[in-house]
Amino acid sequence: MTTFLWISISISLALIVLAVLMERSAIMARISGANGLVILVALIVSFGASWVVALVCGLLEGWGAAFAVLGGSIVYHAVLGFVTISYLQTLATWIVKRSRK
Repeated sequence: MTTFLWISISISLALIVLAVLMERSAIMARISGANGLVILVALIVSFGASWVVALVCGLLEGWGAAFAVLGGSIVYHAVLGFVTISYLQTLATWIVKRSRK
């Protein structure tokens, strides 16, 4: 079961990192409209997939484990969302300050 959970987390992280890279490249290229929608969609898709992972975990390990996976998923996505949005806001602020000089 732990292998399944690690694979799920790895796929989720890869999806969110890809979204951050897409948003970062849009900010660096100064494309208007780079507003975090890609990250939001990636987080929603990743969180939706975690329900499937929790269901599989519940069927194989018990429903207590499923609730633990969902609780961990909520914390994981909240922290990752906060970190990625903070990073992109800092990057956008840096780009704006750099262009004014």
